Amino acid sequence: MAFKILLHDKAKYLALVLGISFATLLISQQSAIFHSLMYASTREILEANQADIWVMKPSVETLEQGYPMAELAVNRVRSIDGVEWAVPYYQSIAQLRTEDGRMKSVQLIGIDDLSMVGAPQQMLIGDLKDLQRPDAIIMDIAGYINIFPETPPQTGATVEIGQRRAVIVGICYIGTSWNGLPRIYTRRSLGVAMARETLNPVTYVLARARQGNSPEEVARKITSLTGLKARTRNAFMDETRLWILKYSGIAENFGITILMGVVIGVAIVGQTFYMFSVENLKQFATLKAIGIANWIILKMIMIQALFVSLIGYCLGIGVASLFFAISSTQLSGGLRGMFMHPFIFMGSGVFIVLVTLLACIVSVRKVLTVDPAIVFRG
Repeated sequence: MAFKILLHDKAKYLALVLGISFATLLISQQSAIFHSLMYASTREILEANQADIWVMKPSVETLEQGYPMAELAVNRVRSIDGVEWAVPYYQSIAQLRTEDGRMKSVQLIGIDDLSMVGAPQQMLIGDLKDLQRPDAIIMDIAGYINIFPETPPQTGATVEIGQRRAVIVGICYIGTSWNGLPRIYTRRSLGVAMARETLNPVTYVLARARQGNSPEEVARKITSLTGLKARTRNAFMDETRLWILKYSGIAENFGITILMGVVIGVAIVGQTFYMFSVENLKQFATLKAIGIANWIILKMIMIQALFVSLIGYCLGIGVASLFFAISSTQLSGGLRGMFMHPFIFMGSGVFIVLVTLLACIVSVRKVLTVDPAIVFRG
């Protein structure tokens, strides 16, 4: 009987399903984009997965705020007991000039000349070994498309960075980054020359704890004995993301959008179920008149709500999944590499069901208080 009442008015049933689907799409899509942006905010840390400790100046609060240090910092870290190896790492914002005179801001990343720690993990064209060639740089594919929109991806193009000639010897793929700038990878010695940084050629020291030593304990030793700030890989990622959440306003912006999805879902479900209740008031009164208890009627209504929420959720999450399946495979664009984490699938599903049930219960109070005697009134 519950399904007969629900499906009797197909227009209202369709409105319920579409409303829940739209709310699911909005909540899951925005949550996934927010999560992906937080993930992208630590892109360089993720790429340098060989290092489990990052060492920096004490004033550094986030990955993007790295301040240059003297070369001596590398040897100081290497001297700490428990450190297996330590290498320099350089990053800065630089100006790239193409042969036809166009200027672009780029993220310049200088990796250790010998170990190549911090190099991109996924090469599309070329080889990391090509970085040993004179004036060699590797550019990410999204940056290449942005800088050379009419040229198919290929090596050999010559650009100028910091008044230094540079030759693209490879093209790599990395997901979207926090600042959205094209990524340029090169040897640190060349990167420092391009940035014209003569006094402090090290932004971070990347280190690895010796086997049998805890990275957390080694990081504490480095901080204590050198006065520098040392964080494990995971701790530095957490600090960066917390700083972004606290100061960037991104949480508030996405939170408002997600809240809109919740409000839309509650409003549509509540209003539609209320109309169902009013239009079928006599049928419910008849059930009460023949002795059906309120809790059984409530159970019947909750089954209706659960059925509708599951159908709407499946449609909404399906559209959201299709959106990310298409956009995440793009080589360029702000949505490249974005994905929907499994906990968003589960979390949005549980949330939609609970919100639907709550809106349903609130909207059918009139059914639970209806007088069975109205059945016998003309």
